[in-house]
Amino acid sequence: MSIEERIRPAGSRGVVGRVARGFAQALVPTDRTIPTREGLLYCLVVALLLAAGWTQQVNLILLVSTLAAGPGLTSLIGGRAFLKKLSVVRRVPPYVFSGDPLVIDYTLENGRRWSAALAIFMEDLLVPVDRQSTASATAPRVFFPRVPPDDRVRVRWEGETPRRGRYRFRDLDLGTRAPFGLVERRVTIPLAEDIVIYPRIGHLTRRWFQLQRLANENRMGKRRDSSSQHEEYHGLRDYRSGDSPRWIHWRTSARRGELMVKEFEQQNEQELALLLDPWLPRTKVPPELRDAMEEAISLAATVCVETCRRQGRRMVLGWTGATPGVCQGQGSVKLLHELLEQLAVMRPATEGTLSELINALPPTTLRDSLLVIISTRPVQLAEEAERSARLAGGAARSLLSRTILLNAAQGELAELIEGVGKGSRSLIEHRLTSAEQDRLEDHEERRRAMPATVAGGTRKGGTAP
Repeated sequence: MSIEERIRPAGSRGVVGRVARGFAQALVPTDRTIPTREGLLYCLVVALLLAAGWTQQVNLILLVSTLAAGPGLTSLIGGRAFLKKLSVVRRVPPYVFSGDPLVIDYTLENGRRWSAALAIFMEDLLVPVDRQSTASATAPRVFFPRVPPDDRVRVRWEGETPRRGRYRFRDLDLGTRAPFGLVERRVTIPLAEDIVIYPRIGHLTRRWFQLQRLANENRMGKRRDSSSQHEEYHGLRDYRSGDSPRWIHWRTSARRGELMVKEFEQQNEQELALLLDPWLPRTKVPPELRDAMEEAISLAATVCVETCRRQGRRMVLGWTGATPGVCQGQGSVKLLHELLEQLAVMRPATEGTLSELINALPPTTLRDSLLVIISTRPVQLAEEAERSARLAGGAARSLLSRTILLNAAQGELAELIEGVGKGSRSLIEHRLTSAEQDRLEDHEERRRAMPATVAGGTRKGGTAP
């Protein structure tokens, strides 16, 4: 779509429409002519030459000043012509993880058949949708030196991703200073678009899985052996400091050139309830407490990614506030994006208690799920359970026995999550695809090592074809 079509409102082809558009552009102009600093100095020099030639009656100076006025007049007339029949396309991802680079592709198409588009620049603006957000705006800017006739050119802009939240691209400005740089011609194109910045995610450490294993043992009412024979093989992941050498998958490590270890999923862990309490005081919020809240949201996002990528797991995410909220479902990509989007736009809670959130949880969650509570303030879980109208004495004791309580303000999350060494988006895609591939290869290797059954009997000393 060309610039003229983007600017022209619907129903403006008639006389009344053209008049209405003229009034609209007079009130809110979509195209502007801005003299540059060089252009102002150039006009000053031309004016001085004209004044000198007029006062001294020197025809040569008058001729030079008249010729010098030609580039300025050409800039005024040609600047508008250079922006005609141009189309703009902005390509942005629907979501980006905080900490990853923000990559935007701008495509400029020249619809003119004979003349090229020269020295075209684009200025964009990305602002938070939430007006109470303290995040700063991002202003991408790209430059197109030359776009050939009847052709298109794509330029990629890469910058730092703002903090988590929902953002919106404002109208895009397209401009040029060609041909002489004396006048800048700008056209505003309505090209609004939204993007969600997900929280930063990382790796869960062994300490997290140990806490989860202990809570699950309490939930099952018995101690289980910590060896891998009581766990189900899930896939492969990168080697982390402290992993047992027995977990290393040597065949895959040799193929990739880096150590890969087996990842196990404990049985009977079918549902995980993650309760987030992002509490902050109304006034005088210490920076350390705000950082602790962001760390709690980051851990919650990492747990959601780790849980939803496993089939058969059910995930429940709850958060405190004036009205407590709950989001739940079977682990899937759709649920993962719903949870991450909710965490991206989550605001600090200045009111609301965990007892109110417990009352909003489904009955099956209170009865069977493994609960993880992450808070930014000291929490007396026994007192919160007593305040809840959903929990009796026995139910409260059962809930306390299978609950992991973490206080982000006291630094209890530092040993549970590690930083990400590469892009979070590519990391998720890598773990979702390579883990399944390696699991299939490992299963095929085991199948070949087992005796093959042929026609109801066992063929000894052979392997499956």
